[in-house]
Amino acid sequence: MIKAIAFVPNSPSLIGNIGVDHEKTVKALESFGRGIEDGVDAVIIMTPHFQTSGGFGIVDTPELKQIFDYYGFPPELYKVKYEPPGDAELGEQLIKLGNENHINIGSVGNWGLDHGAWSPLLHIFKDAAVPVIPISICPDIGAQAHVELGRLMGSSTIKRNLCILASGSLVHRLDLFQRGASEIPPGAREYLETCISAFNEGKWGKIWDADPDILRDASPEGYNLPLRFIQGAVGEKFRATILSNEIEFNAASLTTVKFDEA
Repeated sequence: MIKAIAFVPNSPSLIGNIGVDHEKTVKALESFGRGIEDGVDAVIIMTPHFQTSGGFGIVDTPELKQIFDYYGFPPELYKVKYEPPGDAELGEQLIKLGNENHINIGSVGNWGLDHGAWSPLLHIFKDAAVPVIPISICPDIGAQAHVELGRLMGSSTIKRNLCILASGSLVHRLDLFQRGASEIPPGAREYLETCISAFNEGKWGKIWDADPDILRDASPEGYNLPLRFIQGAVGEKFRATILSNEIEFNAASLTTVKFDEA
């Protein structure tokens, strides 16, 4: 059973000091966590930093290796520990369920918990006690497969109280960060506003039908596949609550959205 669904940011600024403070985002993640901590016994998170080809990957080991998959940041960002347990039984169940429904999913033994997952989880489940199942994006099998995978998360055969998360940025222009941009490009801002409007109105189509030019200007992280996963999990009719919507270095959005079925 799905108990909670959210789209969350995954910036290293959530881990330590990189010269910018996102207090509203941190408080939003903490508040979301407090609202669900007593009702969730496993987390399934799709992160764009975990990519596979030919099918989805699941880390279904009892222990999760923490991955510091970022570079050039202050030393203290590599000392933060977040080591929740994995859930081999649930992982095996998800693989079996996916393959029974003609969605190719397999176990990935050489991955763990990348910062795309643990940087938001650090604030949502602070004690790292809730088991986590990381799931990859798979760009070469298309958006609809991610929607179908999200739908499977609500299967009645899964006898667990699940928190379904996907991480990423609706605007993800790291090239602008590297150049020290003075403002977010108008097209990227328009795309972000389009997404916010779609969330408020409960209309996925507004996002998927956005003008290609503003989509290109925004360059959403993970090709919006994590958000497609959320679409499948929450359904076509939904209610969304925007918990925070900060902008980082005029280059990336830290939009945090809680979803409920309509």
